[in-house]
Amino acid sequence: MGDADVRAAVGAVLAVLREAGRAEGTVRRHQVVLDRFAVFLAGRGLDTASEQVCIDFISNQTGVRLGSLRQSVRDRDVSAVRRPVLLMAEALAGRTVEVDRSAIAPADGCPVKFRALRDDYLASCHRRGNAEATLIAKDKAVSRFLGYLHEVGADNLAVLGVRDVSGFLVHQRGLRRKTIASMRSCLADFLVFSAAAGKTPQGLADRLPPHRHVRHESEPHLWTADEIGRVLAVIDRASATGKRDYAMILATARLGLRISDLRHMELRNLDWRAKQITIVQHKTGRPLRLPLLADVGWAIIDYIRGGRPDTACPKVFVKHRHPFDTFGSASSVASRLSRHAARAGIAFSPGQVCGMHSLRGALAVAMIGNGTPMPVISAVLGHASSDTTQSYYLRFDVGRLRCCALDVEDVIDPSGAGEHDA
Repeated sequence: MGDADVRAAVGAVLAVLREAGRAEGTVRRHQVVLDRFAVFLAGRGLDTASEQVCIDFISNQTGVRLGSLRQSVRDRDVSAVRRPVLLMAEALAGRTVEVDRSAIAPADGCPVKFRALRDDYLASCHRRGNAEATLIAKDKAVSRFLGYLHEVGADNLAVLGVRDVSGFLVHQRGLRRKTIASMRSCLADFLVFSAAAGKTPQGLADRLPPHRHVRHESEPHLWTADEIGRVLAVIDRASATGKRDYAMILATARLGLRISDLRHMELRNLDWRAKQITIVQHKTGRPLRLPLLADVGWAIIDYIRGGRPDTACPKVFVKHRHPFDTFGSASSVASRLSRHAARAGIAFSPGQVCGMHSLRGALAVAMIGNGTPMPVISAVLGHASSDTTQSYYLRFDVGRLRCCALDVEDVIDPSGAGEHDA
């Protein structure tokens, strides 16, 4: 390769950016950096871009020297230079230029020496039919556990003891009880697998320290119809993000969708002729069919026609920043509601859960209050059993619970023998 080939690589990167639909302003900003990088390479007599060369160029342009090319950075100037450089390096190496690929390598909290065991465990969970959300939770818990063992020097799993496992759980005590309980369950499952594989001693899973989990550690905010209306009213539906947020919040409030299902819902899940939404629940893997209510349907149509970016992503609701794909986490969706609630002047009690999932709870409580049969509520929420619905949501119907209360005197002395003469 020579200078002409480097210039050709610059042209190839710019062509890929245009084909991907990037704005012309974005293409011009990339071109400025790419031209400078080409001059930098020519000045050194290079026709390839190794990681070290890329780091040298970024340092030359920004004054910031990276430890590794794909490390996380907050400096916007560094990010603006690094992205074109990475694309150029791919082109010069003869690899496919992927404009949607993240500049930051995904972090893996599991130590390298334990990754094979972790991967084997996750593969076994997949074969057992665990849902994707469960696999993600188990991956996080096990990677965290193995990372802790590596950190404290307990690298020999064959001599792992109860103290090592207990130490890990104690180390997590800053987390919510519900999170620790979930982590403990995942850890027990992993220890059973690793013992069967001959990697850890037998019986450790049965000797985990007990953990008292308060099921209802935090209470959701029970939205009223007036509060939901106020939130929807303050959303700017003239903007693209406003159209998206309005449709997401309305769909959650009216249909009780989980955040995970809202994030993963695809355009093909919407049956406009039958006026139905058909999905496979992300949490349970069970199919769910809901009516596509008129107000929800028109809100989604308004977003798709007038707000949704032109993207190949099949999800209904997408991020409005490049690369215009699905939301990366549940928190990024939940934050939209709290932002609009603050604008609507709605205050929450300390400790109350007020994210998108609380709208699901509000719908369930409203249906209970309206006398909707419990099997119908369970079907709408996607619960496998009405017992699940009753065990969690009936406690919020305070009005009807008062009707079930017994008179204290009747409980103490049903026959009235407890009365005393004056």
